[in-house]
Amino acid sequence: MTDELTPDSLRVGSLVGPWRVEGYTGRGSYGVVFRARRAGHPASPPVALKLALIPYDPRFVREAELLSRVHHPSVPQLFDRGWWTSDAGVVHPYLVMEWIRGVPMYEWARTYNPTAREVLQVTAQLAWALEVLHRADGLHRDVRGDNILVEPEGRAVLVDFGSGTWKGAPPITESLMPPNTREYRSPEALIFQWEHLRQRGTRYEAQPADDLYALGVSVYRLVTGVYPPPGADPEAKKDPLRGPLPSRLLPQALNGRVGLELARVIERLMAEGPEARGRALEVAEAAESAAEHVGPKADVPLFDPEPQEVEAEAIPVRVASVSGSEPPAVGVAEVPVRAHAKTAEHSWDGRRVLLTTSLILTVVYLWWIAPSSREAAPEVAQAEEPDTGVAPPEAGTTGLGDGGVAARVATQEPPISGEVIALEMPKQPLPGQRRAPCRGRGEVEIIGGCWAPWTTLTPPCGDEAYEWNRACFWPLYERTRVPTSDKPQ
Repeated sequence: MTDELTPDSLRVGSLVGPWRVEGYTGRGSYGVVFRARRAGHPASPPVALKLALIPYDPRFVREAELLSRVHHPSVPQLFDRGWWTSDAGVVHPYLVMEWIRGVPMYEWARTYNPTAREVLQVTAQLAWALEVLHRADGLHRDVRGDNILVEPEGRAVLVDFGSGTWKGAPPITESLMPPNTREYRSPEALIFQWEHLRQRGTRYEAQPADDLYALGVSVYRLVTGVYPPPGADPEAKKDPLRGPLPSRLLPQALNGRVGLELARVIERLMAEGPEARGRALEVAEAAESAAEHVGPKADVPLFDPEPQEVEAEAIPVRVASVSGSEPPAVGVAEVPVRAHAKTAEHSWDGRRVLLTTSLILTVVYLWWIAPSSREAAPEVAQAEEPDTGVAPPEAGTTGLGDGGVAARVATQEPPISGEVIALEMPKQPLPGQRRAPCRGRGEVEIIGGCWAPWTTLTPPCGDEAYEWNRACFWPLYERTRVPTSDKPQ
C-alpha cells in the first residue's frame, strides 16, 4: 500500500493547480473527471476537472486547443488548462471545463421518455454545435450517445473532444482509422478501412459528413433502442457466402411514435453518400423547422413504461413492542408492501387489492397476539437519523471524460422526520455493491456505486430504499464477492 497520490487516487480536498477536488465523477480510457471548485472561493461555481492518466498525454493538449476554438452553448466552455505533478514527480496535463448537469443521451431517453419533438430539438442543438465546429475547420470524430449529455431542461451538450482534430493538426497516432467507435462509422470510412487494411502509412481523413453520420446513428439508436446495421460491408462483395448486408429498417418501422418528420432527419443524417447528408447547418435548420411545425402526435412519449417491480406506498399498521415488564404497547409504523405491476399506469387496481389484503391480515394478526394492548394509545415510530460524521457529497456530472459513465446527482436533502423511515445515501458503495462503471439498462452511478431508480416511488422512500436528489434508489449487488477497496474502478 502507498499513500502516493496519482490521477486515479486523488482525494477530496486535493489541489490540482488552483482547483480543489470536491468529488469523483467518472473514469475513461485516458482521463479521470472530478468535480472541483476554485480553492479559497467556496461560493464559486463548480467545474469539471479532467486529469490525464498518461503523463504528458498529447490528447489533452489537442482537446484544449480544439475547445478554445469553439464557442457554442452545446459545447463545454474551457476555463483553464495546466499541468499537475504527482508525488512521484510525473507530470500530467489537466483541463478545467464547464460543469454539465446532464446525463448521457441514451440514459436521458430511458429516464425522461422524451417525445419526438424533444428529440428533434436535441438533434438541432447538436447539429448547430457541429456546424460551429466544422466552420472552425474542426472535427469531433467520436460523436456517440455516451459523448452527448442532456440536462433536465433539455439542453444537449457534445462532450469529450479528445479524439477531435482540426485542419493542419499534427497526427498523434499512426493508426489507419481515427480513435472512434465502429458502430458509428460512416459507409465511406468502412470501405476505406477494408480497402487499405494492409497498407502501412495510410490514414483515413475524416470529414464533416462522418460527424453527421455518427449523429444519425446516435439518434437512430435513441428512438429504436438498437444500432442500425453498418452502412457498408465491402467484404460481402468478395465473399458470396456472407450474403447481402441486412437492410436498415426505417426508425418508424421499429417505433411507430417516431413520426415522419423525425424519421426524415435521421435518414438524411444516415444517407449512404456523404454529399446527401449536406452540411450540419442544413440538418439543424431542418430539425428546428420540423420541431416547430410537427403536429400534436409528436408530443406523445416515444416509449411505453417498462415492466418493473414497484414499491407500494407505506401504510400505517399496529405494531406490538415489548419493553421490560410493561404490557405490550401498540404503535403505528410505516410498513412498505411490495407489489408487482405490468406497467406503472395500469398497476394501481391490483396494487390497491394487494395493499388492502396485506393490511387486513397484518392488523388481524397483531390484534390477536397483543390482546392486552388493544386500548393503548397509538405512538408514532420515528427513524433515527444515522450519524455518518461527514457531510453528503456535492452534485456530480456525467462523462466529461472519455467514456466515463456517472450520473449527475445533487446535494442530498435533509432526512425527513416524523412518520417516515428514511435511509440516508451512504458516503461510499455498500459492501458487495456493484461498482462503477454501471453498464446495465437503467442503472445509475452514485458515489461510485451502481443503483437502480425506483421510478414509481417518491420520497419518503421507506426503510428499503435510499433517498437521493429527491428520488428513491435501491443498491445493485454483485453476484459474486467483490473487492472491498474504495479506489474508483
